[in-house]
Amino acid sequence: MVLAVELICGVALCGTAILRERHGRYHELDEMVRGSADSLAGAVQDAEDPGDHITVNTEEFHTRRGDLYAAYSDDHRLIGLSEDAARGLVLQPNDGFSNLRFNGHTYRVYQHDAVRIIDRYETGGVGLRRPFTVLYAIPMDHIWHEVLDATEFFLLLTSASLFLTAVLIVVLLRRLLRPLNELASSASAIDARSLQFDSPASAIRTQELRPVAEAIAHSMTRLKSAFDLQRRFISDAAHELKTSVAVVRSSLQVLTLRSRSAEQYQAGIDRVLADNARVEELVARMLTLARFEESPTSGSCQLDEQVQIVLQTLNDTASTSGVRLRASCGQPCTVSLSTDAAQTLVSNLVVNAIQHSPHDSEVVVHVSKPDGNNIILEVQDFGSGIAPENLPHVFERFFREDPSRSRATGGAGLGLAICKSIVEGAGGTIQIQSEKDSGTLVIARIPTS
Repeated sequence: MVLAVELICGVALCGTAILRERHGRYHELDEMVRGSADSLAGAVQDAEDPGDHITVNTEEFHTRRGDLYAAYSDDHRLIGLSEDAARGLVLQPNDGFSNLRFNGHTYRVYQHDAVRIIDRYETGGVGLRRPFTVLYAIPMDHIWHEVLDATEFFLLLTSASLFLTAVLIVVLLRRLLRPLNELASSASAIDARSLQFDSPASAIRTQELRPVAEAIAHSMTRLKSAFDLQRRFISDAAHELKTSVAVVRSSLQVLTLRSRSAEQYQAGIDRVLADNARVEELVARMLTLARFEESPTSGSCQLDEQVQIVLQTLNDTASTSGVRLRASCGQPCTVSLSTDAAQTLVSNLVVNAIQHSPHDSEVVVHVSKPDGNNIILEVQDFGSGIAPENLPHVFERFFREDPSRSRATGGAGLGLAICKSIVEGAGGTIQIQSEKDSGTLVIARIPTS
């Protein structure tokens, strides 16, 4: 691009210089032709023979080599002609400058009308007016040679400038691109087994590359965190599945250790089925989490209506635990969630609140629309609450506040992770406010549809 711009500027400069020089040379040539024509007119004088009237005195007028001239009387009679003209100079309809191609050369021709006043004794001292026309021609072949010679400096200067610029660009590009090459080399070393990225010092020192290097470093940090989270999820999922399968296997082994009555076999099978149901629930929740993380939710629904539907569905479960469910919904609230996602979100939050609420307590679900852009979903319980040190981890997969990871609270530690995935997939935010033994408040802010 730089070379192209410089080339255009160089061509423009040379073109301007050539045109200016050409104009000046032609102006000088025209003045020379005009002056020679005036000299030719001054050489026209009275002829010795009274009948010839006027003629060109060749002794008083001398032409330069290669020039042509001709002179005509007012009756178009030739009164003077240079040796090389060979009648090539003929009268033109109008006076002034013109170009003529003659004998393989191009001439600049000037035609000029003049009058010679002749005093003759035959007329008693009365001057006689003798009109005539002179034509003078100078070769133009040398003009372009002189123009090119005069502009040769500009042509050489432009060529040298282009060459030096090309050399400087190559040198500077190699120097300037070295940090970029080092950055690309460091970035190409990243693979799935090694997500470590160290920004080259040269890239950090380069102001233009520093944002790119920092962006790659930050992206690698986030990607490493995502990979670590994924590995932890796989590890936790494998542990949960292994534990659940081991429980089922242990129940079967205990059942087959000795002969039992029909009632004992039935009780053992019921325990196995219950353990198997927990495995199915765990797998189902894992698939639900993967589905919402892979494909963010889309669509719209009335969140207040979905809250009523979910609370009706969970009313029996809450009653069994001695917990009352209460909804506080005002105006209709449309959110950017599909019906399935909205019901899953509300159901997980309410079930989690029921599991952590004491007997004869209340779970309150409140839906509000504080502005035209967001809907607020709040789920409040008055249970045991969450310890401050555990609050940063409640949205992590398979996290349980119970250190023994027992199923006393009933969950596998995926409910809040699913809720977080649903809300953030819709472009919203979710947070928890809780104090130990004072209850928990979950606040989800979801964009309106």
